[in-house]
Amino acid sequence: MKKLSDTFKKLWAKFKSFGRSIKIAIVVALIALLIAIISLFFFSSSNKYSVLYSGLDAADADIVIAKLTEDKIDKKVEGDSILVPTAMVDELRLQFASQLSDGSKGYELMDSGSSFGMTDEEFNIKKLRMIQGNIEKSIKSLEAIETVKVNITPAEDSVFVKDKQEGKAAVVLKLKAGKQITDENVKSIVAIVSASAENIPQNNVEVIDTNMNLLTKNLNSETGNTGVSAETIQSQKDLEKNSGDQYEAAIIKLLEPIVGKNKVSATVNVELDFDAKQTDETVIDPNKVIISQQTINSYNNANGGVTAQSPVDNNMTNTIDTTEEAGVTGSNEQKTNYETGNTTTTTISSAGKPKRITASVFIDGELDAGAQAEFENAISNAIGIDNNRGDLMSLTGMEFDTAIKDEAQAQIDAFNIEIAAADRNRIILWTAIGVLSLAGIIALLIIFIRRRKKDEDRVLDVVIDDKLTAKPIENFAPIDFEVSNEKLHMEKEIKDYAKEKPEEVVDIIKSWLSENER
Repeated sequence: MKKLSDTFKKLWAKFKSFGRSIKIAIVVALIALLIAIISLFFFSSSNKYSVLYSGLDAADADIVIAKLTEDKIDKKVEGDSILVPTAMVDELRLQFASQLSDGSKGYELMDSGSSFGMTDEEFNIKKLRMIQGNIEKSIKSLEAIETVKVNITPAEDSVFVKDKQEGKAAVVLKLKAGKQITDENVKSIVAIVSASAENIPQNNVEVIDTNMNLLTKNLNSETGNTGVSAETIQSQKDLEKNSGDQYEAAIIKLLEPIVGKNKVSATVNVELDFDAKQTDETVIDPNKVIISQQTINSYNNANGGVTAQSPVDNNMTNTIDTTEEAGVTGSNEQKTNYETGNTTTTTISSAGKPKRITASVFIDGELDAGAQAEFENAISNAIGIDNNRGDLMSLTGMEFDTAIKDEAQAQIDAFNIEIAAADRNRIILWTAIGVLSLAGIIALLIIFIRRRKKDEDRVLDVVIDDKLTAKPIENFAPIDFEVSNEKLHMEKEIKDYAKEKPEEVVDIIKSWLSENER
């Protein structure tokens, strides 16, 4: 404990030795750390909520909220989202899976009540609701569909064929944000409705969206019944345009190296045949081959008479012809079967074959007859002009008007100059910002260093200027080393004599030593 107390005292002393700004910074940091720890504690101890369902139908949302309230489960409602504690999300979704109809009830309507005592009319209405709900669920499973409503007018049966009426259906779609559906998607929806209900032809199904757009307009029109959608027609037009662009590029690429760049203008229109055709041709071989032959010879040489009978009855007298010729008969029969060879050729022409090509080409400058003929021949070969197909190609040589081109080029040059100036100004601006930022950073560093040095000097001044308790100074009497007596006076005189006459002093000392030896 004492060691901990000593450590705390040292830290406190160290803290007191800091400058004022450093003390403030340390205090602020400690307060922020304390707030962060407290916030983390409260956040970890509080309930975390996650989305249980979002964008539910009003009826389904009412069921979920009522059940959560009944079970006393914490919940939050934010817009069209229902939030519950994160730990319970999976369990609650499994619990509500069988209770939510997504706004459409299908065959589960049969479970909602007993059919006992129900009239045929009531049962038919309930059946119609089931079919509509089931179709709605099927359409909602599509990716781009958010909500859907299906209304069916059932077909009417009759014992008389002329009195039968086909059913009809209307589908109202609400698409998800940013989603679109194509004519093929609409066809799929129409097919679902027609196949799911009784006696509803696809022509009797109308599909609209929430923006009041009739999506089956092209499908159910007279041209739509041919199986060609508006998208297919547009795709065919795009193919024809792309083919024309390719031919134009081929002409320009062919002629520009000869007449110069930007001195050729070409426009090509291509009509493609999108009908796939199959042609069967059978050729009979004139050479016959006998595959079988049958000969029958029959003779009867009997000489007896032939009894003639009455064609009515046998009561009349019969007459017998006794001539010799009546007993001779004969028969010759010959059958010959031939096999003729044949060759069958099947030709399938693919869709997209050029049906007709028309081209107009202009060259900058006058052309003589020879050059024009050569150019026409080259262009015809390059793009495949076929006169038997009705193709047309015209070539004209004349001076081009460059005023528009020069004006456009001037505008482009001016635009490029503006862009270059803007880029230069942007570079200057960012350079200035960078220099100013660097200068600001350097200034802040200088201020920080000076302030830190000032704080250190202030700490040093505080240490130097600390008021210390002065200890009392003891006063002693001065020591007198020059005490006057006879002995000291004699020694002083001897020292002075030795300094003045050292040789004589040496001789005296030697004489003393010699006397002592004796």
